[in-house]
Amino acid sequence: MFARVSVLSLALSCIVSTTAALDLDVQNKDSIILAAQALAGGIVKFYNDSLSVDGIPGLFPDPYFWYEGGMIFNALIDYSYLTGDKQYDSIVSEGIQGQLGDHPGLAFFPDNQTAQITNDDQSLWALAAMAAAESDFPKPENQSWVEYAAQVFDAQVLRWDDKSCNGGLRWTIFTFQAGYDYKNGAANGDFFLLAARLAKFTGNETYSEWADKSFTWAKDIGIIDDEYAVFDGGDATDDCRDINGFRWTNLHAAYTEGSAIMQNITNGKQKWTDALQGLVNSSAIFFQQHDVLTEIACETTGKCDVSMRAYKGMAISSYARAVVAAPIIAEPLTKKLEVSAQAAAGTCGGDFYNVQCSLDWANSTEGMWEAADASDGNLNEVYDALQAVQGLLFSQTAPPNMTSSGNGDNATQKVGASGTSGAGAPKETGAAGTIAASVTMVLAMAFAAALSC
Repeated sequence: MFARVSVLSLALSCIVSTTAALDLDVQNKDSIILAAQALAGGIVKFYNDSLSVDGIPGLFPDPYFWYEGGMIFNALIDYSYLTGDKQYDSIVSEGIQGQLGDHPGLAFFPDNQTAQITNDDQSLWALAAMAAAESDFPKPENQSWVEYAAQVFDAQVLRWDDKSCNGGLRWTIFTFQAGYDYKNGAANGDFFLLAARLAKFTGNETYSEWADKSFTWAKDIGIIDDEYAVFDGGDATDDCRDINGFRWTNLHAAYTEGSAIMQNITNGKQKWTDALQGLVNSSAIFFQQHDVLTEIACETTGKCDVSMRAYKGMAISSYARAVVAAPIIAEPLTKKLEVSAQAAAGTCGGDFYNVQCSLDWANSTEGMWEAADASDGNLNEVYDALQAVQGLLFSQTAPPNMTSSGNGDNATQKVGASGTSGAGAPKETGAAGTIAASVTMVLAMAFAAALSC
């Protein structure tokens, strides 16, 4: 095993150097896996270094917010499934469970985060749990990943507020928090996506009903307009009469992925086919730079804050998942995903485990965004690149089990939404054999690369 790891590390050091961009062939699965391995390694190194200082599983240091852990671990769960590299599974599982909190029946609500926790923050952790359930990620003892996600859904249903704006979730949870009077696309879009994924995984119609209700509300209130542009949100004290016109990639992509899932589970119902086509059409505004995904609200002006610099990673992962859920959108999106992944990798270089990446995938901001590694302030840029690169594997590898689960979880137990539903027996995806063969090929490729390095 030591020899294999040494050869692979040497090969990876060849594709990530201080003099060249991260090497990526978007048509070659082994190349994609090697690039993803370098990016994931840089993220995990930073996390482990931080953990050795702070000692709190699941958290990243300032300036990163609590949700960062859920977002990163979601990516690493996908990484584990898509590449077959399981070496980080134990620390990911530990990190997710470390942020469950101390309230039985209410997952991802730790007391030490109540001053800042928002509905979308909590949803990001729940979506990580969903990714674990869908991909048969090793489950915690006597627990269920999908149950954690369902607990968040149930809590947010209780927070649905009909007293203003005719419904919707507020951004934050408590009246003392800034943003309590704001009903935004982040909280409501992530809730919609969570409901759709729970509906797909469990077969429980209550989840699909809430997904439909949430999406319809967003359309009625104007967060999603008639052309399927997705906007930031509205002021609850003004009954959401004036919608904030900022457009963010992650909000748009959450609604796109959720709509793709709903189109899938309703067997192409016209409402969801129309919504999906409209969302794909309206995504063009984010791909104006030669088909490269760009955070138009802040990237070209150099004004993206730390949180905003993670939006493209969340977005491109959701777009990739949407293509798997609804193949009818593969043609308009696949090329953009490939071009964006190539561009993202092109901003990355440095040494293995210290991969440096920039936000400027399109190379259009004249040096506004410096390349740096995760430990030097660019964790989100490295995360973005990882999501862009490994997202290509969704179409090349059997997708995660999104209707039932096998060894990693138990979808047949009653979960959430009044505990009325379960899913059938696990489906055989053939992924294990495919991944084993792929890893063998990667090792062979790594050996050849090491010899030529």
